[in-house]
Amino acid sequence: RNLNEWAMYLHVMGDALGSAAVVGNACIIHWSSSPYRFLADPICSLLIVVIILLGTVPLMLETAHILMEGAPASISEEIGTVESLEGSLLGVRGVLEVHELHLWRLTQRTLLCTVHVVVKEEATAEVMRIVDDIKALLHANNIHSSTIQAEAVGAGEEAAVAGRASNCADLVCADEACIQNSCCGLPGVSLPPPT
Repeated sequence: RNLNEWAMYLHVMGDALGSAAVVGNACIIHWSSSPYRFLADPICSLLIVVIILLGTVPLMLETAHILMEGAPASISEEIGTVESLEGSLLGVRGVLEVHELHLWRLTQRTLLCTVHVVVKEEATAEVMRIVDDIKALLHANNIHSSTIQAEAVGAGEEAAVAGRASNCADLVCADEACIQNSCCGLPGVSLPPPT
């Protein structure tokens, strides 16, 4: 559903309920002789507020999530979570490792993705094919805007890639300050205190 149309619907529904409540309350107050007839107006007003809030609060939460560029709860029917997307990316022929994977929602229907992939140095001639395969995988799962950074490792470095405790720091980033300031850090490396 389109959030703008849903917000418009809620606004019109609130106006319609308000108008119906005014007519109903006027009838109750005019034709009823009960001493409690004047309570009809505040009771109806509170019921309208509750009905509108039940529709508006979820709308506001979803809109705030989009404005904060949060990760989507579900990517597609085939790939549900960011973790399963990472697994699918690792399944692309030529990809040794995936790190710095970021996925967020720019608009209601637009997902963006950035990712670093490690490839064998011998496969550098095939980097464009690997990137195209990754883009095809992303497009098949409703991610139509992506930035892919390919990093090549030599034959001797492949074992180091496979044996790392964490896969979230660039291979070219060897000094501790760089590692500490990566987006997700490495186990065993303490982050400097905030300044």
